[in-house]
Amino acid sequence: MKFMRSEMMKYDGCFLVLCLLLAVNTCWAQRNVYIREGARTRIVNGVSRIDYGPETVTLWSDVTPHEFAVSGISLMSLQEKDSWRAKVLPERYLSDFDYDIAFEDADKVLVQPAPEVTDESSELYDDFVAHSTWEKTVNVAYHDSDVTVTGDVDSLTVQKDGAHLTISTSAAGVKYILTGNSHDASFKLYSEKRAFLVLNGVHLTNPQGPAINSQLKKRLFIELAENTVNTLSDGPIYNKVKGEDQRGCIFAEGKICISGEGQLYVDGNKKCGIASDKYIHLLGGFVHVCAHAEKGKALYGKDQIIIGGGVLRAFADGLASKGVTSDSLLTVTGGVIKSITTGDALWDDTWQDYSSCCALKSEWEMSLSGGEIYCFSTGTGGKGVSAGTLTISDADIYVRTSGTRVPEVKTEDAHGQKVEAAASPKGIKSAGNLTINSGNVYVRCSGGAAAEGIESKKEIFINGGTIRSYCVDDGMNAEGCYIRGGDVMICSTENDGFDVSFLFMYDGLLYTVGGPVDQMGLDTDGKTFIVNGGEIVALGARNCQPYNSSQQASVLCYVKKNICGLALSDADGNFIQTVPVPGTYNPVCVLFSNEKIQVGGRYKILSYGNSFSDTPETEYEFTADAVSTTLGSFR
Repeated sequence: MKFMRSEMMKYDGCFLVLCLLLAVNTCWAQRNVYIREGARTRIVNGVSRIDYGPETVTLWSDVTPHEFAVSGISLMSLQEKDSWRAKVLPERYLSDFDYDIAFEDADKVLVQPAPEVTDESSELYDDFVAHSTWEKTVNVAYHDSDVTVTGDVDSLTVQKDGAHLTISTSAAGVKYILTGNSHDASFKLYSEKRAFLVLNGVHLTNPQGPAINSQLKKRLFIELAENTVNTLSDGPIYNKVKGEDQRGCIFAEGKICISGEGQLYVDGNKKCGIASDKYIHLLGGFVHVCAHAEKGKALYGKDQIIIGGGVLRAFADGLASKGVTSDSLLTVTGGVIKSITTGDALWDDTWQDYSSCCALKSEWEMSLSGGEIYCFSTGTGGKGVSAGTLTISDADIYVRTSGTRVPEVKTEDAHGQKVEAAASPKGIKSAGNLTINSGNVYVRCSGGAAAEGIESKKEIFINGGTIRSYCVDDGMNAEGCYIRGGDVMICSTENDGFDVSFLFMYDGLLYTVGGPVDQMGLDTDGKTFIVNGGEIVALGARNCQPYNSSQQASVLCYVKKNICGLALSDADGNFIQTVPVPGTYNPVCVLFSNEKIQVGGRYKILSYGNSFSDTPETEYEFTADAVSTTLGSFR
């Protein structure tokens, strides 16, 4: 399993890593942050905002800033104590959810550029800055309250207001190199041609608008010069410009293509950190972008976001804010993404519904076909990944949520239908179909009731990959599911483990666990359940039973006493499958299905009282007379 950790240090039973935490278990409302400096641990109470810089992290408590050097601190991550997991999961699964999602200093060395597209017919060919010709070079140097422009300036119209610079040009092939510092400055560009910005150690703050504002309809290339650190910040109030959009600290009317080997820190206070009315393509560089506003968006591409290389760290702490988001498409083929949101859900009077935070979101299609993706949402109703339709292939995805449902108590009518709007935390959500072909997908949702792991409002297709979901509510939920491969482990601590309206199982492994109080390990609503291959183990108080029209045999058994484990063996006592069981199940129900169970074969169900090292008791000794065999009953 691939995930980055800083050096771990034990403190009061919790791991300490370099990351943000605005919630520590039940202390969410207080928004406390625990900070480790050497052997000393400090607590900053009432933190409302965190600003990340290249060398410092500033925590704001009310209006008081608390500044810490990045090199000297580690902030406490969310590591819940969980005794239930060890009682219900086989040992091979126990460590699968011990991952942290954190901003670490080591992230900066993970930068790898996107592979160059050399096919000129490709839609992405022109996104590589090397595929364009740059014949003119303009040097833009900021000095506190002034800015100087030198180089090939003959084709430029230059306007200055202190250190606020506006350039207009019709020339093609112009490269602008930005350097220097100013706390009241900006760079604005008008052109009909594509442009190339090199950020070469530039530090700008514009208190009343974007730090970089591209009114180009064409591509804006941004290169982060090697061995440089660049910082850009805007203010919470913009001076309006008639007929022009100004969506964020870096804004472009056209496409934004980011590359290079340097570092870029963007602080968005008005709305977005980096925003494009077309699309954003990250090809390289280290980019850390924040959004602090209500409904803010750290990285926003209206038409599409493409991540092919580099390292992207997105942080959003406003109500209903988003980390990385597109109104249309989102594609990841490589690179590293770490996206953290901490804001709560926000009531929307227009839609009469809640709007929630989300770490990675697209309204239409999302394709995750490479790279490493880490999403963490701590607020009420927060989502890790949310898409219209979602396809996962060869990506490593790690998701956590720790928020609760809002309102916390669900209101239903006599027919079980909800009667008021609500927002529930979800690890991965797809409004349409969800397809997993390969890769690693790990989800943990620990906030409380209604915290679901993986959900599709349509159908889920699992063709391969390693999938893990551990949560409070349904571990996996969909209208229906087709499993043709993969290693799938689903566990719910309070509800159904695997909840679908129909299931077709052809190959792969499905191990699913439901909550201990009258919940199902595998629930198909009593509808179509066909097993033609693969392996199923389902543990719960109840389970649905495969149809007799299945091609592969199954055994469903009930045991009505407190035990620590069950086993299925052949008539000679050779184990086919063992299942750990917590004592809270009574009765306990386990569904077994695999190729070793044959119609006409003789088998045993064995139970263990306190330990698998005990001598087992034989609960059932039976012949599998049909494709689907049931032993005992729930009542």
